[in-house]
Amino acid sequence: MRKAQEKEARDVDILFSTKAVRIDMGGRTWLMPVNYWTPKGRDETDRAGERFGFVLFLPEFGGFTKENWKDPFDSRRIDVQELSAVDKNAVIPYASGGVTKIDPAGYGEPRARFNNRRRTLEDMPSFELHGLKGYRQKGTGSPGITWTGTRSNGEFFFFESTLAPGQSPSYEPYPICATRYYSEQEDLFIAYRYSQQHIEKWREIDDAIWMRLHQWRLSRS
Repeated sequence: MRKAQEKEARDVDILFSTKAVRIDMGGRTWLMPVNYWTPKGRDETDRAGERFGFVLFLPEFGGFTKENWKDPFDSRRIDVQELSAVDKNAVIPYASGGVTKIDPAGYGEPRARFNNRRRTLEDMPSFELHGLKGYRQKGTGSPGITWTGTRSNGEFFFFESTLAPGQSPSYEPYPICATRYYSEQEDLFIAYRYSQQHIEKWREIDDAIWMRLHQWRLSRS
């Protein structure tokens, strides 16, 4: 194990780069510093596809360095697992035959997704913290909480946390906050997660992710 870690460190030292990589997706183009993607990006090339992801680190929302890649459970790490374009006119096939147009919840519209789960949540929120309302699931004993809030651009969204406030993480050593939503303003779907110890920074984190994307974006056809 130690030899493997030493080899990985040598590889990072040789291959680390901050060069810009062009990403084409959904009629949009971004020039993203490759260290937001991998700590070994020297030989990476431009790419096109249906989705991409990247990594940020608190508190400056930078990418990988020659040091911070070492711990995959670094509490400062924010994983943007997916950014993708949305086709609101997509057609979904039924297993029994026939097709139907995708509904808003299907492409990630947050209000529609929340309404789909609303009946499984308590009627009134158990928590009101950090500008959020937190709902427990009805009758499951699940420690997870569904939080609702308003993004800086005025859009409703929600996310889930592994644990309730004040709950010990003894059986879940890496509790996280995770969200998936379609932004009408951005016309993009995004999914990301981060350590629950930073839940009070939920809006700052959301803003920083989109700020980086706006900084890197070149065009939209």
